[in-house]
Amino acid sequence: MIAATAIVASAVIVAVAGAELLHWRASKSAPAMDAAPSGSYGIVVLGFPSRRDGSLHPIQRWRTKIGVRSLSLVQSGVLVFTGGASRRGASEAETMAAYAAGMRVPARRIGLETRSRSTWENLRFALPMVETYDSIAIASDPMHAARARRYAMQQRPDLSARIVFADNYRFMERLWLKVPTAAYELYVGARFGADLSQRVTQAGGVVGEHPLEEQNQPPYK
Repeated sequence: MIAATAIVASAVIVAVAGAELLHWRASKSAPAMDAAPSGSYGIVVLGFPSRRDGSLHPIQRWRTKIGVRSLSLVQSGVLVFTGGASRRGASEAETMAAYAAGMRVPARRIGLETRSRSTWENLRFALPMVETYDSIAIASDPMHAARARRYAMQQRPDLSARIVFADNYRFMERLWLKVPTAAYELYVGARFGADLSQRVTQAGGVVGEHPLEEQNQPPYK
């Protein structure tokens, strides 16, 4: 019994430490300019489905907080919350924006993109809303944000010189969410391999209504 407990405990420690390392590496991975935002700042906050009762999901809370603390780095900027209505009620963007408003983000610094149903579409519809800003960032859990930055470069290579890192990573933050989100991002990479970007591009970024790797609506958007 003691041996089994020790094995389980060791496995948990390895999983948590591994997820922490993966998220840290992703938070520093290209493509993005390793520079502080300057001038006006447009931040795209990636969406996630609300709970079945319409309340805020913990991942929505996490992504919103990342966006808000990234916005605090500059005097002039906007948060563009993304995501359509995945269930009855408010859209993902509206749910997250309401939480940001509760954190005292002024309405004038909040934008909404409510049509998208996937990460690819989050960027497809939101990047035009921030294309005039001096610096552009993508706020989400670190590994998801890294994938989204790659998507952004595919869709809008003309913005590459202005895309910077959001404040996506904090050590030991949301450990209970870092493990499953890391597992999902590893699954995406393992399933589609190194040619993921090419395959998404060839598919026009969409299979049906969702990007290639999201057509079956996995639990982590």
